[in-house]
Amino acid sequence: MMYALVAPMLLFGAGAALDYGRAAQIHTKLNAAADAAALAALTPTMLQQSSDVAKAAAENLFNGLTQNIPGLTAHATQVTVTVTPGATTLTRDVSVSYSSSVNTIFAQVLGKSALPVSGSSEASAQAPPNVDVYVLLDNSPSMALPATAAGIIQMQSLTAKQTTGGCAFACHQGDTASDQTDTVFNPCADGTNPSVTATVGGTSYTKAFCDTTKHGAQLDNYALARKKSITLRLDELNSGVSTLLATALTAAQSTVFATPPKYRFAIYSMDSLWQISLNRLMSLTSNYTSGWTSASTSFGVMEMYSNNKDCANAACSSSTTTPGGDVGTNYDDSLGKLSQTTYIPNPGTGTNEPGDTPQEVLFIVTDGVEDEQSGARRLEQTINDLGGDPNASPYGNLHGTNWCTTIKNRGIKIAILYTDYLAVPANSWYLSHIDPFRSQISADLEACATPGLFIDEANDANIGKDLAQLFNLSAAPGHLTQ
Repeated sequence: MMYALVAPMLLFGAGAALDYGRAAQIHTKLNAAADAAALAALTPTMLQQSSDVAKAAAENLFNGLTQNIPGLTAHATQVTVTVTPGATTLTRDVSVSYSSSVNTIFAQVLGKSALPVSGSSEASAQAPPNVDVYVLLDNSPSMALPATAAGIIQMQSLTAKQTTGGCAFACHQGDTASDQTDTVFNPCADGTNPSVTATVGGTSYTKAFCDTTKHGAQLDNYALARKKSITLRLDELNSGVSTLLATALTAAQSTVFATPPKYRFAIYSMDSLWQISLNRLMSLTSNYTSGWTSASTSFGVMEMYSNNKDCANAACSSSTTTPGGDVGTNYDDSLGKLSQTTYIPNPGTGTNEPGDTPQEVLFIVTDGVEDEQSGARRLEQTINDLGGDPNASPYGNLHGTNWCTTIKNRGIKIAILYTDYLAVPANSWYLSHIDPFRSQISADLEACATPGLFIDEANDANIGKDLAQLFNLSAAPGHLTQ
């Protein structure tokens, strides 16, 4: 009898605890958004704008970060931003306060449909800091997807006879001889159609390969995209980096600041395994705009030397073949190196005080999918090696190293632009290897980034604009005071 009387109270007590726990998690997200919003009013760009413009920037960022948080009561979130100019144009104080409520599940039975949450953040700035930025660009074959949905359809149409039933990826094959079925039926170098019939793997391909003695090599998908003037994500990324660097140069040359900030950039791409090294496109330099003008000519999609070759070890730090195997995006190699002080030194505070050194920021621009071949399995997984959910991938966290945490623990900021892995439902390879966990990629990338320094790039969006926004946020001179 006693148990029957007490059981409902225990049940409701447990349910209420779950509601309060859920509200606490959402409260944490709202606090992080308030912190990011306060700092958004203190970027180098915002310090050159009026208080009203800075206030609007902070409000817009807070609303953007919180509008899709599940569980918040609709239209209940209110934010107030106060921007107080200092004695000079180089100083500013910002206060962000918010109130909202979280929908309950169990407590509704007790007449409590929502739990109130509120919080605040304060930040202050004096002048922009000196910053060194290290940019890591994903140039794997999946980044050679067309930049628009229309481009994807065009590539699939051009490759409709391929074994995958139409390939949207503009892959760059190292060998397009007759044993490579990835380029069957593609045109020849002189523009003619293939004329050679051959049997590969027990399948006969009629007029699928080029007579190289008469018509030149068979075009791979990358060359085909170039021939048809299809804009790829890599093309947008190349120009986007130029916009990023121009934004930094404008801030560095501003006459608003008595002592303008000093910026330096280094740029790497992910062609890693075949040479077991990061591919350094541009060394750390203060002449970054002219440096990228020269270095960008060497930036392109990585070449696939051979398909489906094994990594020699679990960490995929070497290959069973020379050149190395088909490891499109090897975060363990690239971030493992960038976590070392020989690549990125320990950061300072970025002031011009004697003995101080620049702040350090790592930019990562990627579609978030790691691609490795290990034993009998091909392993496409989310970026969980970098700090996401180790259970998100069908294979778990393969290597056990959280490189994001390692880097951030050194005081280095991580800013990430996610160039969405576009859905390619007509492609059988995509459906088998990527689609099962595509929805998890964004969350894992955001977990890797420093709070407030993550942007999820939408299809047909402006990569340059988003990179510039990330720079302004990551180079913000402000610091949280509460």
